Amino acid sequence: MTILMIPRGVPTSRETQYGNFEYEQAKAFVRLGHKVIIATVDTRFRFIWRKVGFSIYQQDNIMIYTLFICPGVIIGLFGTKALERFLSWQWRKMANCIMEHEGKIDVIYPHYLFNTHKAVHFFNQFHAPVVAMEHWSEINKPIILPHIQKMGEDTYPKVDKLLTVSNAAGTSIKKHFGVDSTVVHNMIGDNFTYVPQQHERNRVLFVSTGNLIHRKGFDLLIESFARLQLPKDKWALNIIGTGEKYDDLKKLIAKHNLTENIHLIGKQTSEQIIKWLNESDVFVLSSRMETFGVVYIEAMACGLPIIATPCGGPEEYVNEKNGLLVPVDDVDALATAIKYMYEHHQDYDRQAIADDCKARFSSEVISKQLIDIFADVLNKANNH
Repeated sequence: MTILMIPRGVPTSRETQYGNFEYEQAKAFVRLGHKVIIATVDTRFRFIWRKVGFSIYQQDNIMIYTLFICPGVIIGLFGTKALERFLSWQWRKMANCIMEHEGKIDVIYPHYLFNTHKAVHFFNQFHAPVVAMEHWSEINKPIILPHIQKMGEDTYPKVDKLLTVSNAAGTSIKKHFGVDSTVVHNMIGDNFTYVPQQHERNRVLFVSTGNLIHRKGFDLLIESFARLQLPKDKWALNIIGTGEKYDDLKKLIAKHNLTENIHLIGKQTSEQIIKWLNESDVFVLSSRMETFGVVYIEAMACGLPIIATPCGGPEEYVNEKNGLLVPVDDVDALATAIKYMYEHHQDYDRQAIADDCKARFSSEVISKQLIDIFADVLNKANNH
């Protein structure tokens, strides 16, 4: 089967997290014996060098097509219509380029509504069914922005199969757009593995990962630790990630005199994150909203018990054997859970947590689910 994926982007040595979830799926499909083509159009405003025009190359046995002309925000200065024409022109060039070089495509597999919109409008010449994966946080909000509402109404009904990464995301799409979907959870990268540690510590190490934005609730996490007033020589919290709230969080940490305990680590590679997870005792993230929450299962794959919120994903896989759920935006409940983990983290079976997580979310398990869906959709399309 030849699968054309349309992800956010392709991870590089400079941007290791850019499209990494989708890329892990692409590699898993290749391991199952399928051909994968990736198509991305880069319109971001970034102060990094990018080749102008097409870049076509093979990596990990995946054919990759990328196109960069200039940041979309520059064209947007000439008006919304100019930007729309510019984006449409780029995606038509991408579709024509792939058609010229690759020929027949069996299944088109876009991620996120904005890419699915491009798939159903600019890749018609492939006459291939579109199986769309949705995990955009915007569609999980109580109120959808007007332009996103319009895009969804113009896109979701046109796909052959709509997938979501959680029941919460599927419920939101049904509510806002009246379209049914099928749940296929996100997968864990194969490198996220539990490695038992030999050394003993005299303090409990908490760890958290995510973009430093309001939605992730790091302010709640800091406030909870401040409220607990645990012995300062007995714990530490390491927060991995970057974002617009960095300065605010740094000030909040200083305000509570916790600079020796709570550390903003910054951006890390996947390998570094795995090391942090394995050397920690508890993973905690008080997110206000998710569509699934990949960072939680990455922590579980490394054997960590977790503290999470029922924010649109974690409530589907967190249980008494692997962690605790606390209400969203509830500092008192979060503090209580942190104190419990501070005292009882050793009661959790880290190997069992890791094994259960792999059994449910490994690349092999999830990629086979997806391939079965692709085959079913393709079979129905051929019969029709």
